[in-house]
Amino acid sequence: MLFRKGLVILTILLFVGTCIIPAIAQETKETLPTSRGSWLYVGGSGPGNYSIIQDAVDNASDGDTVFVYNDSSPYYENMIVINTSINLIGENKNTTIIDGSGWSFSIIQVIASDVKISGFTIQNNSLDTRCTGILIRDPGGKIVRNTNISDNIFIDTANAIMEIKTRHSLISKNLIQSGGFHNNTVFGISSAFASSTIKDNIILNPRFIGIDTQFTHCLIEGNIIQNGSQPASSFGINQRVCWNKIIDNEITNFMFALTVEDGFAVISQNNISDAKNGITIDSMQVPTLFSLITRNSISNCEHGLTLSKTYGTFIKENNFIHNNISAMFYRGIGHFWIRNYWDDWDGQGPMVIKGYKGLVEFDWHPALQPYDIGGIAGGKE
Repeated sequence: MLFRKGLVILTILLFVGTCIIPAIAQETKETLPTSRGSWLYVGGSGPGNYSIIQDAVDNASDGDTVFVYNDSSPYYENMIVINTSINLIGENKNTTIIDGSGWSFSIIQVIASDVKISGFTIQNNSLDTRCTGILIRDPGGKIVRNTNISDNIFIDTANAIMEIKTRHSLISKNLIQSGGFHNNTVFGISSAFASSTIKDNIILNPRFIGIDTQFTHCLIEGNIIQNGSQPASSFGINQRVCWNKIIDNEITNFMFALTVEDGFAVISQNNISDAKNGITIDSMQVPTLFSLITRNSISNCEHGLTLSKTYGTFIKENNFIHNNISAMFYRGIGHFWIRNYWDDWDGQGPMVIKGYKGLVEFDWHPALQPYDIGGIAGGKE
């Protein structure tokens, strides 16, 4: 009898154990680092730590993480080439510094897919506008996929981040600024032949263009872009022959805040202010057809919205406030003006939008009150 009781208890314990152990194993698995591979260390005092970032990168394999301590910072390296799928992580973005010594072509070049770079200040490369803080490009012309450039600081890097022929990149939560060395952030982020997400970056005082895209299909969302330092020819966001979604950005104090040259764009929930030209859509080579401009706030601009050689553009439920000229169009037809708020509407009949050689279009039912844009554009987090 005692033997049977003992057997029953043992069976119960085994059953409970088989239930608990997998649960514990699953919980442990979730707390492990996301990297599948080994960790290599640069700086610090551990035995076997590297002193040069490139040396650690060269000895890393796919899935490894190279962790860089800040106590040996700044690291005076240039042309760090990453040709394996690794994570390159700095200890603290404010104090883990990679310095290009004022002449580097690219401080970091990413050739491989599935690379993450986070936690660094990257600064001080050449004055040459072809030079970059981080360049994502395979010199052999292969597509580079799934690059993640997040939570870094770029100071005076000519072109802070440039990607060419990429897919599914994430460029997010970076601070890009001029100052300190030679006021040389010419381009904040440049993207060409890419399909990427450019999100939640802060770009301050670029000399020429905050975000520049060519032949892309990108989501550009939640960025703050301010104060073009070359007033006669500065651009906040500029796209050429692209099919982008430009959503919930704040763009302030540029000659051209947001420009679309050829292609197509969805432009929504952006806050554009204190610019010579707020939103400009133009057709240079390829007709700009059926773009959507909706729920934006355009204020304190010389020209709020300018359409040139565009066709079938929808302009819906935007705020036009305190602009010298709220909107105008040249040599394009078939625009749809729908329930926008115009602070210069006299309150009687439709709002008249003047065009080329005496042409006019109408917003037949202007809004009586400004719209609540929401997001960054509405001053909300």
